[in-house]
Amino acid sequence: MAFGLLAIFFAGCATTPPPPSKPGELEVAEVAEITVTATAALEQMATEGRFLDAALGYSKLSIEALPPQQNQYSLRTAELLMSGNYVPQASQLLREVDLATLLPELQSRYALLSAEIFLARELPEEALVTLDKLAPQLIAEPETPAAERLRLHRLRATAFEQLNNYLEAAREHIALEPLLVTPEAILANQEAIFTALQALSPEAVQTLQTAAPPDVLSGWLELTNIGRSLGDPTQGDADLATWRERYPEHPALDSVISAVLAARPRVLPLPRQIALILPLNNRFAKAASAIRDGFFAAYYDQQPSVTNSFFNSNFLGIDTPAISIPIVKIYDEGDDPTLIGLVYEQAVDEGAEFVVGPLNKDAVNQITMRSDLPVPLLTLNYSEQRPTQTDETFPLNLFQLSLSPEQEARHAAEKAWMDGQSRAAIITPASVWGERVARAFSERWLQFGGSIVEKQTYDNKQSDYSLPIRRLLNVDESAQRKKTLRRLLKNKIEFIPRRRQDIDFIFMVARPKQARLIRPQLRFHHAPKVPVYATSHSYSGVIHADMDRDMDGVIFSDMPWTLATEGDSHTLKSDIERLWPNASKRYSRLYALGVDAYKIIAELNTLRRDRSNYYQGETGDLYLDVENRLQRRLIWAQFQRGIPRIIKEF
Repeated sequence: MAFGLLAIFFAGCATTPPPPSKPGELEVAEVAEITVTATAALEQMATEGRFLDAALGYSKLSIEALPPQQNQYSLRTAELLMSGNYVPQASQLLREVDLATLLPELQSRYALLSAEIFLARELPEEALVTLDKLAPQLIAEPETPAAERLRLHRLRATAFEQLNNYLEAAREHIALEPLLVTPEAILANQEAIFTALQALSPEAVQTLQTAAPPDVLSGWLELTNIGRSLGDPTQGDADLATWRERYPEHPALDSVISAVLAARPRVLPLPRQIALILPLNNRFAKAASAIRDGFFAAYYDQQPSVTNSFFNSNFLGIDTPAISIPIVKIYDEGDDPTLIGLVYEQAVDEGAEFVVGPLNKDAVNQITMRSDLPVPLLTLNYSEQRPTQTDETFPLNLFQLSLSPEQEARHAAEKAWMDGQSRAAIITPASVWGERVARAFSERWLQFGGSIVEKQTYDNKQSDYSLPIRRLLNVDESAQRKKTLRRLLKNKIEFIPRRRQDIDFIFMVARPKQARLIRPQLRFHHAPKVPVYATSHSYSGVIHADMDRDMDGVIFSDMPWTLATEGDSHTLKSDIERLWPNASKRYSRLYALGVDAYKIIAELNTLRRDRSNYYQGETGDLYLDVENRLQRRLIWAQFQRGIPRIIKEF
């Protein structure tokens, strides 16, 4: 058996083990006693979470032992490495275990560890094949240790979760619950059941309720339905009382049931008064004005009787008492983010039943730290805090909408991966914004298993980007080879500069001015056919075929408002462009944000009821994630002859 890799891995972790005793130096009984003492100490280390130390100890024992005990120690070493998340080392060592000479009682542990390694590598199908062969034996054999049965069901649950088969994942969690001992483990398992069933669509939950009480799974499905349905607290209590009558022996803990009801979304009545909080008197004022105007454009667009009077004048009034539509009051969010809570409270005190804003990220961070939001709040940026529905302080009335550049960067990574790319190069401005976008792309790209072969930054105040582009493409190295060959051969040679060949695509972070310069310079430096992906920030939002001709081939994502050429949004956009011809071009996407900020209010009940639903907004197809953040599905386009052409997705 080869132990070279493991020896290298453990080198430096501890001192070199002493050589084994010579035969005859110790009696067999003494050796056995020492071994038992050693393994007890090593298992105590594992209990304390010192997995690497314990694995090192077992590796020493395996080197000194003879088959079949050597295999047993090697298997335990691999298990401990896996417990410490040393996946490659555990996998390598497991391959060195001789399965043919492994004791029968250890073969199930070998299979379970194999499946665990498959899951760590996100290969759920292979894990299930391994577990399916093992399951009948483990389940049927009455003497199977409870720990192995428990591990089997947990691994199967994880495999089904990775395959998005949440029903089967819930079944496995239900099957393992009788094997659990501690209250903490039972609570965590029941939360996992509820989380898995929440991922099913409402239609699926309803359809799967086929077995009559006291079927445990049906009881969980009904409880999921109660937790998902919209209603007031009184109705929730009544639904729960009926459920308890139907399932009096159901194992669901009171704490889990309470959490289900606490997370139950309340019906959001259409507000009679809306507060719009925006920074109207600082450096964000122009952007805020565009959002405000888009908000009111949508507000009046939904009222045919006032549409004409609005769009034929510069009127931006906020009071329309003769018409049964919400009153909208505007509040300045101010320059001090720490005071945003007072602005929110003032709006509520003055009758607001729904609040939209603030916009500034610091103000959003402040307001989302509150656990008490008496009326619903839709912020116009994402907070840096990432609460979850299980947090006691999670404000159920909090919703967030944003034109997040990081979100678009992640979309670019997803698009490139779906297109079959694997090796990325990144060029980004040397700025905080550029680094944020590049980091978001990189994190998502690496999650897919892609590689980043090069990253370069550029000064966006310059117009010549040849230096970072040559470094990105490794053209300088090619030129250096030419010089070396000429010196060695002492002769003139024919030479054509070559770029590196290990780049599948380039992710370009750039504003329109810089993008129009970077793309042709990439062509000049021998990368004319390398695909270039970008975010919407590389497109001005206005068709300029002559100016954007050098952008041909660039693939980017953008919102329907910018790319669509027909439909209701196009009509509303045309009206806005007529009213504000200058601002509407520069702040086009912010007008769309304002439109969606108003229209989405009436859609939140539907989106909360079923998070697989989406609303076709102007900033994208909008859907709610588990953190009540409105995520955007964007449209993909590619420049052709200087004009963005929508890429049809199949």
